[in-house]
Amino acid sequence: MLQQLLLQVVFILFPPLLYYTILKNNTYLKNYNSLIVGFLSCLAIFLCMSFPVSFSTGNMMDLRTIPWILSFLYGSFPIGIFVTIMMFAFRVFIGGMGAYAALIISLISLIFIIMYFRNYQTFTYSKKIKSTLVLTAINSLLVILSIQLMFGYSSTDVYMFYLFFIVMHILMMWVCIYVIETIREHGQLRVELEKSEKLNIVGQMAASVAHEIRNPMTVVNGFVQILQQDKDTPKKHREHYEIITNELKRAETILNDYLTLAKPQAVKLETINIHEQINRINHTLSSYALMKSVGVEYHLPTENNYFIKGCPEKFQQVLINIIKNAIEVSQKGEAVTVSVSKKLDFYYIYIKDNGCGMTKNELQSIGTPFYSLKERGTGLGLTISYSIIHSMEGTIDVTSQKGKGSTFIIGLPVIKEA
Repeated sequence: MLQQLLLQVVFILFPPLLYYTILKNNTYLKNYNSLIVGFLSCLAIFLCMSFPVSFSTGNMMDLRTIPWILSFLYGSFPIGIFVTIMMFAFRVFIGGMGAYAALIISLISLIFIIMYFRNYQTFTYSKKIKSTLVLTAINSLLVILSIQLMFGYSSTDVYMFYLFFIVMHILMMWVCIYVIETIREHGQLRVELEKSEKLNIVGQMAASVAHEIRNPMTVVNGFVQILQQDKDTPKKHREHYEIITNELKRAETILNDYLTLAKPQAVKLETINIHEQINRINHTLSSYALMKSVGVEYHLPTENNYFIKGCPEKFQQVLINIIKNAIEVSQKGEAVTVSVSKKLDFYYIYIKDNGCGMTKNELQSIGTPFYSLKERGTGLGLTISYSIIHSMEGTIDVTSQKGKGSTFIIGLPVIKEA
C-alpha cells in the first residue's frame, strides 16, 4: 500500500515540477502554456486512476481530483473543462461502478470553482491555501458521501479509511500549492533581479558618459541658437536649425532619464491632492490631445479630499508619461478615460485607452528598461514611472487585450489630510 501511495504522490507532483521548472520558460512553448497544463493534468489523472491505492477493507483511493482542481486554478477555465471531459471519458473506459457518481461530484465541485475562484491569481498566498483546502475538503466529503450511499459501509475500518482519504487529499493539495507558489515566487524574484541588473548597467553608463555628452551638446545648442538669430541665415536653413534644436532637446530628455535611473534624487515628501494634480495634467495635456484629435475624459469623485504622500513634480511626471502614451496609441476621434476610486486603504487611478492593446508577452515586459513598443521610444519613461510609484509605496498594474486597448491602474496608499 505504501508503494502505491508514494506512486500517487509522484504522479501529482511531477507534472507541476516539470512545467514550472522547465516547460513554462521555454521560448518555443510560451504560446502553448495552457495546453501544456491541460496535457500534464490529464497525464497525472490517468496515472492516478490506473494505479490506485488498495486498502484491506476493499476500498480503493486515488488523488485524481488534485490535478483536476489545479487545471482550473493554474490553467484556464476552458482547459479545466477539457480535463474534466477527459477524466470522465477515462473513468468510463476503465469501467467499474460509480462513473456517473464521479461525474456528478465533479459538476458540483465545478460550481464552487466557478463561484469562488474566478480571481484566484489575485489571492494572497494564505488565501489561496485556505480556499483551495476548503474546496478539496468539500470534494472529498462528496466522494465519501457517494460511496456511503452506494454501499452503506458502517465498520470502524471504513471510517478510518474515510478519515485517511480526507486528510491525504488535503495534505497533498497543500503540498502542491506550496510547491507551485514557491517556484513561481522564485521566478518573480529572478525577473526582479534581472531588472535590477539592467538598472545597474544604466547607472554605470549614465555615470560614465553623462557629463562628457552634455558639454558638447551645450556647445552645439549655443551655436545653433546664434545661427538661428542671424538675420543673414537663409529661411530653409532656419528650419534645419529648428530640427537640430528639437533633436538636441530630445537627446537632453533621454539623458535626464538615464540620470534619474542612475542616481534617484532624495526628495521631500509632501501631501498631494490627487484632484488638483489631475486638473493640472488636464491643462498641460489638453493641447497635445487636441493636436492628436483624441479626447481625454476625466471621471473624478465629487469629494475633493483624496490625499497621498509623494513629490508633486514626480507624481505629475508619472501621470503625464502614462496619459501621453495613452493619447499616442489612440486613434483619431477616440477618447482616453481617467478615473479615480477608493478601495479600502488605497486610491486607484485608472487610465484607459482604446488603442492597439498588448499581448501577454508584451505585458510581462512593460516597465523593463529599454523595452518600448514605440518606434522612437527609449523604454525608460515607464521604467521611471514604476520607480516613482514604488518609492511612494504604491503599485502599477496593467490590463490589456490585443486590439481592444489597455488600462493602467495606479494604486497609492491613503493618508489623512494634514
